[in-house]
Amino acid sequence: MARSVNTSDTYLSRVLKHIPTEIVLAYISVEGILRSVYATRPVILEKSLWYLSVAMLVLTPLWLWRVMRITKLQQLSISTLSVPVWLFAIGGPFMHLDWYEPALGGIALPLYTLCVPILLGKQS
Repeated sequence: MARSVNTSDTYLSRVLKHIPTEIVLAYISVEGILRSVYATRPVILEKSLWYLSVAMLVLTPLWLWRVMRITKLQQLSISTLSVPVWLFAIGGPFMHLDWYEPALGGIALPLYTLCVPILLGKQS
């Protein structure tokens, strides 16, 4: 029997399902502003992207808990951990590190999406 593959549900989209849309939108919006403002000042841009990433990491569980009313620690943890994985996959502030290669994000993403259902004990 042939197995069908749903290509519309990519690894990146699976990770994004765990992150609130508002967090993704906030990061992308602020990152765009930072890149335009500090285009000629790479050191300030890099630091700003790290601060933004940490802020999004801290805001994710708070947003889920206070606004979305999610109280399951497991879901809060998985969603919060999804933020740095997503950032690593798209480059985010990690692209400024000497050792970072986009292929590493491409490897981390499927490994993470394979591990989440195992941790949750079901398909995510």
